[in-house]
Amino acid sequence: MDYKQFRKRLSGLMARPVEDIDALVEGLAVVLRDSCAELDSVAIPTFGTFVPVKHKEEIVSDLSTGRKMLLPPEIKIEFQPGGLLQKRLRNE
Repeated sequence: MDYKQFRKRLSGLMARPVEDIDALVEGLAVVLRDSCAELDSVAIPTFGTFVPVKHKEEIVSDLSTGRKMLLPPEIKIEFQPGGLLQKRLRNE
């Protein structure tokens, strides 16, 4: 399912225009980005939790040239599904 199909289906389920769905999804993205940048988790009841994990900078060797490179620190977001979501996915 791509984004266009997702927003069309969500629009039908929520009985709201596609523009509202786009604004809601963008708002969720902003909240996730801002909260996770501060290393705060974002919990959505019955759905799950988005947990930021910070990886420190590291020095790696380039396989083709053998030179060492410094990789900057990064924050990755892990999703931990909630119990109700897991139960619904198992039943389907």
